[in-house]
Amino acid sequence: MIIRELNIRGFGALQNRRFVFGDRLNILYGGNEAGKSTLHLFLRAMFYGLERARGRAAKTDAYALYEPWFGDGAYGGSLRFEEGGNLYRIERDFRKSPTDLSIIDESAGLPIEDPEIFLRTCLCGLSQTAYMNTVSIRQLRSATDAGMTQELKNYIANMNATGEHTLNIDRATAYLRDQRKAFEQRLVPDAAKHYAANVSEIRKLEEQIAAPGYRNTLQSLSASKQDSKTIQETLLAEKEKRIQALAAKRQILEERGFRNRRDLPDLRNRLNAWRQERTALRSKSSLRAQLITAFLLIPLALLLYFTMRRVVPDSANKLQALLCITAVGCIALGLCLFFSVLCGNRRRMRSNRNIRQLIQAHFPELLFDKELARRPVSLAKAGSEKIDELFLVQDEIQRSESDVYDIEEKLRLLKTRQEETEASMANQQKSQWLLEQQLQHLSSLKDETAALKSVVAENDRLNTEIEAINIALETLVRLSETIHDSFGRYLNQSASQLISGITGNVYDSLSVDQNLNVFLNTSRKLIPLEQAGAGTVDQVYFALRLAAADLLQFGGNSLPLFLDDSFANYDDQRLRTVLHWMLETYASRQILLFTPRLREAQLLTASMLPFHLVEL
Repeated sequence: MIIRELNIRGFGALQNRRFVFGDRLNILYGGNEAGKSTLHLFLRAMFYGLERARGRAAKTDAYALYEPWFGDGAYGGSLRFEEGGNLYRIERDFRKSPTDLSIIDESAGLPIEDPEIFLRTCLCGLSQTAYMNTVSIRQLRSATDAGMTQELKNYIANMNATGEHTLNIDRATAYLRDQRKAFEQRLVPDAAKHYAANVSEIRKLEEQIAAPGYRNTLQSLSASKQDSKTIQETLLAEKEKRIQALAAKRQILEERGFRNRRDLPDLRNRLNAWRQERTALRSKSSLRAQLITAFLLIPLALLLYFTMRRVVPDSANKLQALLCITAVGCIALGLCLFFSVLCGNRRRMRSNRNIRQLIQAHFPELLFDKELARRPVSLAKAGSEKIDELFLVQDEIQRSESDVYDIEEKLRLLKTRQEETEASMANQQKSQWLLEQQLQHLSSLKDETAALKSVVAENDRLNTEIEAINIALETLVRLSETIHDSFGRYLNQSASQLISGITGNVYDSLSVDQNLNVFLNTSRKLIPLEQAGAGTVDQVYFALRLAAADLLQFGGNSLPLFLDDSFANYDDQRLRTVLHWMLETYASRQILLFTPRLREAQLLTASMLPFHLVEL
């Protein structure tokens, strides 16, 4: 990759600036506050975007710090680079989106369909962290020689163990163990056991609640009670109606003088007896009349005989005497019969008087009919008809009494049913109260179980985290050993080759023992890194960064080197040597050297070495 041009519309203090770069070494010169750090970060932002922090940190993140200070508010720009013989243009508008990206293929005049993948390929797959720790090289931050030496030793140790200088295997292991301990302390013992017990109890309670004994029949019982009440009201109304009708019919009998059930049959019997007596009297009277007639006709016949005898005399005196005696006897007998008839008439008159009195006592309205009143037999017949009507009334009374009795029996059974319903309702209310208690207990159990479920889930999650930490610890140890055996060895070999060129063969190589002590090899002896000066330590650091960059790019020279005042601790001789070495070693690689001094440009000019100067 060769960066051809930068166009900054707005980024911190830089606005509407255009920078053009050469193919090889570029010196970006600017004094303090000229914008070197801003330009350095702009390059990285064009490659990786600006991630926004969250919460309070968003006020002081890179996005907030490098917002344009002035201008039209534009925030972003473009970067033109060459890759594989084609020109491409990266465009970003940080105001629109901190990570928004578009890439134009200027050679073809077409946008790249998947710019993220394309750019990652152009950057050799380096992450932003790898980019900052390899091709983007700055001087060591420690101010003292001892501090610089210790920082470099930490860098070498981490690179040997992890392949990444910012990763410290010991700190990572300690951190993971602390995390594991924290997770173990957050575990709730026996949560799963209590959860299982609660689930079992919940199932038992739900089975009990689903049992028929807890079935809510209050509604049906209440409906049954209401139906019984309705039926009771209907029966009571019917009973009252029947009683009123019964009272009216009894009043009819009482108004006729019948106080009890036996009065009406007695009256019928008396009428029947009167009618029988009347019939007997009538028969006797007819017989007496016939006898009287007979006995009176005999004397008349005898009288006629004697009268005729006078006209026609007869000598039979004995027969005459007999006939006279017979005539006298018949007359006497006739007189007796006559008096008997008179007595019979008196009895008949007394009987008629009795029947009128009987009718007067019970059916006085019949006597209002004079024609009927003169005929006792007809009067008795009319009385019998009235009695028949009253018997019908009495039958109706009996039926009504039977109906009232039936209604009372139904009411009694209904009352028993209502009492049973009320008892069932009382039992049901008790069951419902027990059910409510069970439901409350069930609800509290479910709440507790839900909480325990969360605890169990959290325990599972923590156990998963603990297991993951255990795996991570095992993996860290295994990978650390692998990286130390492969990457660390390669890094030491590659850095040894580079240190020879960087120092102008002053040091042949460097070596690191098992205790991470760094030694510089000369033709005569091994020099511990602690005895080297700040410039030498910086050279070792520079060599290690270049070796790591080559390794992570699979030995290629694709990406430019971004050197941020990396040679501040070099004297003129060391600086001249390293500049010569870089131009020879990286003849086809673009280098951007940010510096606040013109020393590098002056040395290159004096040595007649090619470079491109960019003044900020």
